[in-house]
Amino acid sequence: MSFEKNYNLEENLQKINGLLKPIEQQQMKLKGNDFSLPSVLQIGSPRSGTTFFTQWMASHEIFSSPTNFLSRFFGAPYIGALIYEMLVNPKYDYRNEFYDISKNTEFKSEIGKTKGFNSIHEFWYFWRQHFKFYDVPVDNITFMQDANFKTFNQELSLIQQVFAKPFILKAHIINWYLESVAKNMKNAVYIHIHRNPIANIRSLMRARKNWRGDMNLWFSWKPREYKLIKDMDIYHQVAGQIYFIEKTIINDRKFLGNRYLVFSYEELCSEPEEIYLKVIDHINIFSTNKIKGSYKGQKKFAISNPKTEFDDQKIEKAYQYFISKYGDLQF
Repeated sequence: MSFEKNYNLEENLQKINGLLKPIEQQQMKLKGNDFSLPSVLQIGSPRSGTTFFTQWMASHEIFSSPTNFLSRFFGAPYIGALIYEMLVNPKYDYRNEFYDISKNTEFKSEIGKTKGFNSIHEFWYFWRQHFKFYDVPVDNITFMQDANFKTFNQELSLIQQVFAKPFILKAHIINWYLESVAKNMKNAVYIHIHRNPIANIRSLMRARKNWRGDMNLWFSWKPREYKLIKDMDIYHQVAGQIYFIEKTIINDRKFLGNRYLVFSYEELCSEPEEIYLKVIDHINIFSTNKIKGSYKGQKKFAISNPKTEFDDQKIEKAYQYFISKYGDLQF
């Protein structure tokens, strides 16, 4: 799979969203103030299992989530959601005109990218419609200077009115701004998924190779401590990247209060029913539309931790360097 952008597509999407945005803004003013359903924000490190978690939850049809189709309406997601529902919801079916659109959810992805009309999407363009994100994260005061929580909340409200379900989306992009988000988000719940650090580092190193084609090139989110690690060897760069991201979340989760829920990728794979019930119970606290029903999914999943060409001893040593210097991580 090539990860290069399709610039013909990008140009067309900018045109379409530019045309639709004024209509979207009118609807935001008229209807974007119903926060009876929570938005579910996934936080954590890259390569920690959040794509799998979203696919798994989507398979139970209890959440709505960004799809590859909806992602193309990043500037007008309410209109995109209306069109999406018209295409896939049996309520609007007429003589199977769109029978060939797959409704199945596969537990497959390649560095977070999925295949299929109905498959989940990371939705970063949508976030960037409302916030300015710097290459290296800034402090909360600077972040708030270019943050538009009013429109962000209104858009999420509109999307959930279409789907009539809590909307779950990846939120790694705001790992460093939990204090600001907690103070300004309307009815959000935060799910923090972490992973065995050695497996996490190994996976992120492999992503560097597969996505960038060069192990020396940075991949994914940079922590605020980027200057401390950018000139280290690749093992310490990646270990430090994951360590400092997780440390930031652990330090700032106090701002999230009882809206915060944490578990590991390994727990999810070993005890999916237990995690499912824990998530549902947590969401129901903040939702007027209670999620009902028992768990009907798989009893276990294989934990992904394949061997790579990278030296596990060097990975372990690099991670322990940060533990010994900056303290253990208490999830």
